[in-house]
Amino acid sequence: MSTSLPKAAERDGLTTTGPASPRRDPAPDQAPSSRVRSLLDLVGFGFFPLAFMSRLPFAMTVVGTLTLVSDVRGSVAQSGAVSAATGIGTAVLGPAVGAFADRYGQRRVLLTCAAVNIAGLVGFVLMTYASVSIVWVGAVGFLVGASAPQVAPLSRTRLITLVTAGTPAAHRRDGILSLVMSYESVADESAFVLGPVVIGLLATAFGAGAPLLVAALIAAVFVVAFALHRTAALPKPRDTAGKETAEDARSVLRLRIMILPLGMFLVGAFFGSTLTALTVFMRAHGRELSTGIVYGGMSVGSVAVAILIAFVPERFSLRARWLVFGAIVLAASGLLVRASSVATVTVALACAGCGIGGVIVTLFSIASRRTPRGRTATVMTTLACALIVGQALWTALGGSISQAHGARTGFLMSAATAAALLLVGLTSCAIDGRRTPDPVRKGS
Repeated sequence: MSTSLPKAAERDGLTTTGPASPRRDPAPDQAPSSRVRSLLDLVGFGFFPLAFMSRLPFAMTVVGTLTLVSDVRGSVAQSGAVSAATGIGTAVLGPAVGAFADRYGQRRVLLTCAAVNIAGLVGFVLMTYASVSIVWVGAVGFLVGASAPQVAPLSRTRLITLVTAGTPAAHRRDGILSLVMSYESVADESAFVLGPVVIGLLATAFGAGAPLLVAALIAAVFVVAFALHRTAALPKPRDTAGKETAEDARSVLRLRIMILPLGMFLVGAFFGSTLTALTVFMRAHGRELSTGIVYGGMSVGSVAVAILIAFVPERFSLRARWLVFGAIVLAASGLLVRASSVATVTVALACAGCGIGGVIVTLFSIASRRTPRGRTATVMTTLACALIVGQALWTALGGSISQAHGARTGFLMSAATAAALLLVGLTSCAIDGRRTPDPVRKGS
């Protein structure tokens, strides 16, 4: 394979840091099958199962630490604190991982994270079983979370960058990017559904420490392979390669970009408040053990819309999508507030999932268009971490409110969060309305 970029990319002022240059997509057709072929030509079929498997250690970590500490130490309070420390580690240092990847390249950053994460996971298991203070166990949990390989946002970054550089026609590029965002959202949702299932099966069969050891093994095999995959050598903007200025660092702090993590924070907050309210609701109906199954209805709706949105006509703009899907979430929240049966709640959650899945895909799509060149990994990891923080905070807050005042009040909190998400979408539209259309990005 040639090590040079396509001529269109070179005209755009791009250079490459390795042999993973994207191939030019010659097809003028916009059919879905043509988009899929074009994407496979750019990255190869093997990229997708590799990127999916590499997501699992991250998806298994928070629940895995919670399960292990609860089982071995016999304290729900300690397990919750350690699990929270793990999530905080991810939230605090996740954006930094993205920034380092933008500056030094994904391969170096991912290999470093994988090495630290593997050692942290093994050490966490050993320390939990040993008579070590829970403070030190929590500290190692923080390290595990902080070093978690940010595969999902970095996978998005690779695909966005390679599609942008390797697809010269703007109408073709937009169609393929829509497919990318759809695939990534489905992969994220599937990994976070599969992760807890794998933990339960492994813990039941081999003990509470097995899931984290398997997560370490998956990281050693798949995350390392993901780091070494040819797509890790991304094209770089020639005018910014090897340089970092104060203006570059400030470019991601503009309101039109920072409003997107706020939107994703509210998505996570909706997840957290809804789950805690649902738990109280199911307990009141004597069906607490079925909470996870009913909550899964939201995942089904989310995955379905994430798949279908790739084939939505481009005239259904990103601005409109945020508002339409946000309105669906708000309407479904109203149904949750009024629900009196498990069947009604299940239907409402499926509808909410349809809306929230559309919002997630839309937020990442808007981010891919607004992000300055060379800052894609930073913004994508910031969005992913904002969702985690929102979910963690609203799970804690919503749990207290629902426990004290009942499920209806908890669902009202979800509805208020959905209303805020719609308001932020309106604000984003207003910000865009004051600007001329963004120029086509020449690289990420």
